[in-house]
Amino acid sequence: MPDRIRAQELKYMITKSLDALAARREEINQLNVFPVPDGDTGTNMYLTLQAVIAEMERCSNHDDMSALCGAITKGSLMGARGNSGVVLSQILKGVCEVFQKEKVLGVGEFSEALARGSEVAYRAVMRPVEGTILTVIREAADEGRALAKDARSLEEWLKGVIDKSRTTLEFTPELLPVLKEAGVVDAGGMGLVVFLEGLYAALTGEEIESVSVSGGGVPLPHEAGEEEGRYEAQFLLRCKDAKIEEFKERLKNLGSSVLVVGGDKVYRVHIHTDELGRVIEEASSIGRLSEVEITDLKEQIEDVASRKVTGEDGKKVGLVAVAVGDGIKEILKNMGVDVVVNGGQSMNPSTAEMLEAIESLPYEEVMVVPNNKNIIPAAEQTQELTNKKITVIPAKAITEGFSSLIVFDPQESCEVNREKMVKAIAGVRTGAVTIAVRDSHFGLSRIKKGDYIGLFQGKIVAAGKDLGKTTTKLIQKMIDDHSEIITMVIGEEAVKEASEEIIRFIEGTGIDFEVIEGGQPVYHYIIGVE
Repeated sequence: MPDRIRAQELKYMITKSLDALAARREEINQLNVFPVPDGDTGTNMYLTLQAVIAEMERCSNHDDMSALCGAITKGSLMGARGNSGVVLSQILKGVCEVFQKEKVLGVGEFSEALARGSEVAYRAVMRPVEGTILTVIREAADEGRALAKDARSLEEWLKGVIDKSRTTLEFTPELLPVLKEAGVVDAGGMGLVVFLEGLYAALTGEEIESVSVSGGGVPLPHEAGEEEGRYEAQFLLRCKDAKIEEFKERLKNLGSSVLVVGGDKVYRVHIHTDELGRVIEEASSIGRLSEVEITDLKEQIEDVASRKVTGEDGKKVGLVAVAVGDGIKEILKNMGVDVVVNGGQSMNPSTAEMLEAIESLPYEEVMVVPNNKNIIPAAEQTQELTNKKITVIPAKAITEGFSSLIVFDPQESCEVNREKMVKAIAGVRTGAVTIAVRDSHFGLSRIKKGDYIGLFQGKIVAAGKDLGKTTTKLIQKMIDDHSEIITMVIGEEAVKEASEEIIRFIEGTGIDFEVIEGGQPVYHYIIGVE
């Protein structure tokens, strides 16, 4: 690889860093001890970078450094997972603030970018702790500045930075007693070293060298103290920028490991808290939440200790949802759904299948989210077939299901949750695009079998032979002056060119939006408007 890096080479370098994290993520996961086992650090950093790669792929101009950096920044913010993933996203944001101004990158630009990444990351963390990924990035950046004066090549400079980051990583137990007690180094710091090694492997074509870490085997689990909070909550928050500083101040009093990063009306929020309901309530009062993930950290600690799920997770209510499509199912799981029953349009599950899912859960109260109007009656029949208390949430589409689950509170009862979830559903309008299975009419126009049709409120409101144009016509019929966010769920038969055309159209409306790779059959696109 040349010593002066252009956009295409930068993209390749980041892709190699993803490969490095993929190969080492379980090793990194084994180091989770601070402040409690915070999800899986290796997996969280891997998924954060995976979102970056996906956004880079959507970038239309791969040769434009500014456009590529925009994609990296957006992808890392929207896809950030866990505390370390959010910090990594801020490092990348700072790096891109420098890179986006250049057409080619050398030692000077890399040195300045690493320093900026460190500054942005430290600024994002409300209570910075030394002995973590923050220490590793700061020491690496300082070394980068010193090496930039005499480095003869980017390869030589990066090798020196990595050597320093490894030394700093080895020293993290001396800065953080919890690491020393467990006999491990910081997981996020190790993830950053692996990320840098991926860059180096791309630059030199060499194999990635292993990091020699202190300790071996699984570290001792640490009990979650009151200062850490039992639950980890992370979500995207869309709100007015003027409201975010006051929101940050409120979060400081509700938990620890607080991170609120982003801008331009889109923020990534991360917190450890014992007051989960209040966190969701505060966020909902100023904006709209999406991609909500709740982790019971106490359960996670117990699982590390016993290597089995005890079912004693503090939840009052179990969740069962019906869905089809790997992407949709993964999101439902991340939103707290215990069991996802396979089913949807044209493949409705039976009452028996839903009852089996309900009975498999260790809860006396279970909420069922059907996500299809034809499935609601079968879900309601389960109420008479079990001794458990069953509450059916009348979600008629997956977009309604997502909105209802955003406000679900695992510490509240069925009654309290149902009221909030039904209210959330009422604010969603859903449309979908599929293929006509027979000839018919749309207004004064004729629809032929095989044409694309856009459905909204039970009626065909758009039709045509072009998938992208049909979908944009549907969206035009769905939005109005009060629309705040558009959700586009991409199906397994969607076409990349059409998706790009639709996204460009939505961007032109000025309405906030999110894109979900749902993988559902039948519907090329499911559109939600709130």
